[in-house]
Amino acid sequence: MDYNLITQADIDGFRANLNMTPQVTESVYLPHVDADLAYSEPGKLFNIDTIGTSDPKKVNTVVPDSPEGIVDMTRRVGSFESFHDGKFIESIQKVHQLQDPTNEVMAAMRAGKMRYADKKIRDSFFAAVRIGESGENTLNFPSGNLIAVNSRTRLHSQETASLPASPNPLPLTLGKLLTVRERIKRGRVMDILPGSRLKIAVRQADISQLLTTIPVTSGDYATIRRLESGEINSYLGFDFVWDEDVPLAAGQTDQYILPVWIDRAMKYKSREIHNASISVRGDKSNRPYAYYETEHGALRGWDDAVFGIIVKDL
Repeated sequence: MDYNLITQADIDGFRANLNMTPQVTESVYLPHVDADLAYSEPGKLFNIDTIGTSDPKKVNTVVPDSPEGIVDMTRRVGSFESFHDGKFIESIQKVHQLQDPTNEVMAAMRAGKMRYADKKIRDSFFAAVRIGESGENTLNFPSGNLIAVNSRTRLHSQETASLPASPNPLPLTLGKLLTVRERIKRGRVMDILPGSRLKIAVRQADISQLLTTIPVTSGDYATIRRLESGEINSYLGFDFVWDEDVPLAAGQTDQYILPVWIDRAMKYKSREIHNASISVRGDKSNRPYAYYETEHGALRGWDDAVFGIIVKDL
């Protein structure tokens, strides 16, 4: 078999399938953040600039002084990190199949890339961010944006009977959902980002916990049951994103933080360092080899747009 028959069409198909848009991948988070999968600017850093507010002054004289000042600007800086993957292909026939996104090798490499992107986004929800002209300072995630594990604020009137008494830790409750929604809307970030949507990452266990604390006779029970079964994916203004790998709360082994965010406030950028390629490896008996190397970064754009709900399974 002449392995030099690898064609440009095979390479193009491999590259296109590897970099499919988020809507047709199995990524957890990419469809729910502001994702740029073809970032083209040079450098190891990228930034998000936010322009401050400008308030007018009342005119109370015939010839008033001109208002003075400048509009503040804040900058958050993200950094790229590289990752790559490569696999040997058994034969030239299998190389041609890389144009098919359902091919086993193709699917495995793409799924690995998407899992790595998800981990980057997941880790960025609550990470410290770099601020300043070139990211010289650090800003930690505000602890006040975490809904405490024992929070009983806004509890559903029918939840209290089935939940442990204060101050015991609680699972996901309607009260916690209502509390975090109120906090986010109070911050007005969704007004700044028109067309944005509110997201929450949950485990299957979190929805099951809701079903055990809401009476069957409640109208909310039927809605949550539909959410669990997959008939709907939104409730109380949240789009529910299913992630069994949500992070543990700091210093805990049995408490989890469910990320809550406005989609356009979480930024993800990636770019190809070495375009996906298929080549013959002379050091491996001329076997075809599929390879890619990518850089990516993720960043929380606004603190008022990202919260966390701490939960503990009962």
